[in-house]
Amino acid sequence: MATKTSVGETVRRLVRIVLVGGWSCYIACGVFLCTFLRRKRSAVLCAAGWTKRWAAGTAALIGMKIDVCGDPAAAAGRLVVSNHTGYLDVLAEGALFPVRFAPQAEMRRWPLFGPFTALSRPVWVDRKNRSRSKETARKIAETLEMRLSMLVYPEGTSTDGRHGLLPFKSTAFEAALKTGVCLLPVLVFHEPAGGEVFDTAWHGNAAFLPHVRGILGLKGIRSCVYIMPELSPRAGEDRKELAARMYREMSDHYEKCLSDFLSRRDGEHAVPPAEGVEK
Repeated sequence: MATKTSVGETVRRLVRIVLVGGWSCYIACGVFLCTFLRRKRSAVLCAAGWTKRWAAGTAALIGMKIDVCGDPAAAAGRLVVSNHTGYLDVLAEGALFPVRFAPQAEMRRWPLFGPFTALSRPVWVDRKNRSRSKETARKIAETLEMRLSMLVYPEGTSTDGRHGLLPFKSTAFEAALKTGVCLLPVLVFHEPAGGEVFDTAWHGNAAFLPHVRGILGLKGIRSCVYIMPELSPRAGEDRKELAARMYREMSDHYEKCLSDFLSRRDGEHAVPPAEGVEK
């Protein structure tokens, strides 16, 4: 039985590598042709649409089943604030929202992944250089002024997705104050489908490629995105106060959402995760 499982995982992994590789090449060509010679605003909006196609297609190819609690349309033109458990969040949320991402600047140097990510016209975030935080906030505000959703992970790193949120960095919240747009809190959780055992969160000291190898070998992945009621900036509030208020709001719903997610294993649901969120 162990041999059969090993062979099945190997075949599944190889097939998915080929399919995802081919799909990503197609998307890369599409993004390049779509954005070539376009003005910045038009190129960013076009890239967001292609990024959504890529995320939805890639999620399907690796066996992700994405449930959503709430209305994805609520993200339009909002600063979407999410917890972060790794690259699966990008697939789950990217498949639901046409957004602009804000990856860490060091990712630009990754072979293959860096140039491919750059095609999506992201806002690169350099957390090692505080002097660039104003530039990051300016670019996020610029995105929101386009009425394009901006997705940020203010924890600044990924977690295991089971033990609450890390304190939020406040840079992105400056853009919400500058533009006056509403913020949309989102929580996302993942686990292997069918009772398989694997830590789907890419966090801590986990090496990237071995983790991706494990993900590609799974029979499937169960994910759920919880969209909570939006928050509006308050008059006189600074970015740290807004970040702290968002942190409290998301923390208040974290355990309910996680409990609901885990209860879905058996097709049941726990108490409603957040007031006003429809299942």
